[in-house]
Amino acid sequence: MKELNIFEATGFTSPNPLTLICTEKADGTTNLAPICFVSYLSFNPPMIGFATGKQSHTGERTRETGKVIISVPGKSLDQAVMSCGSSTGSSTAKAETYGIELVNVPDSTIKIPADTKLAFVADLKQVVDVGDHFLHICDIQKIYGDDSKEALFAWNGFGKAAPAQEK
Repeated sequence: MKELNIFEATGFTSPNPLTLICTEKADGTTNLAPICFVSYLSFNPPMIGFATGKQSHTGERTRETGKVIISVPGKSLDQAVMSCGSSTGSSTAKAETYGIELVNVPDSTIKIPADTKLAFVADLKQVVDVGDHFLHICDIQKIYGDDSKEALFAWNGFGKAAPAQEK
């Protein structure tokens, strides 16, 4: 074994679950941010958490609105997801710029990509300072899924988005 840094370690655990954190921007449109730092936290009550860098527009919007949808993108979004990670939602209309069709979710003003395998509609419960990130702890309000969709995963330490079993 050799000693690794934290970024190198992510390559050893690939593929990693990949999500698009969907938040509502100040103008009412949806921001999309690809995040792999996501985890189930509790079954009862159902809770989920995700971490964003401290300067993240997505984290800021989550903390300001208290609302978020954590979605698992489908395989048709592989290139768009990578593009979303290369720009900030504070200055880019990502869905429009990267050709991502958005759809409504019942009882939410936040939209999600049409090609979504799983979506957690959640309310922010707590924020914890964790080094260079903030951990957002959320209560899950609703869960929607479509088992006909194939989920994307992050490969090569977040260098590529693809299904778990490449064909």
